[in-house]
Amino acid sequence: MNKEEWGIVLVILAVVLVLTGCASTTVPVTMNFPQAPEPLMMEPETLDPLPEDTKEMSDLLENSTVNYGKYRELQIKYQLWQRWYNTNRRIHKDTTEGN
Repeated sequence: MNKEEWGIVLVILAVVLVLTGCASTTVPVTMNFPQAPEPLMMEPETLDPLPEDTKEMSDLLENSTVNYGKYRELQIKYQLWQRWYNTNRRIHKDTTEGN
């Protein structure tokens, strides 16, 4: 082999070494579970107690209506929380176990 052929072999060998060196370096990527949205993390409202001296049926009905509204709001928030958590857990599991 002459000098030109050796030069070509060395260039090819250098290119192969550079390309295999770049391909073999993998960076581990980890994904943390996402933070929950702020509205889902808020403390729930407490139900209004019925005063002991209440004698009117209208006061009882008003208290029941207000508490039922708070309960329904909390129920919807709880269902949204479950949906958000299950969706993000599935996404997190699919993306982290796929590696």
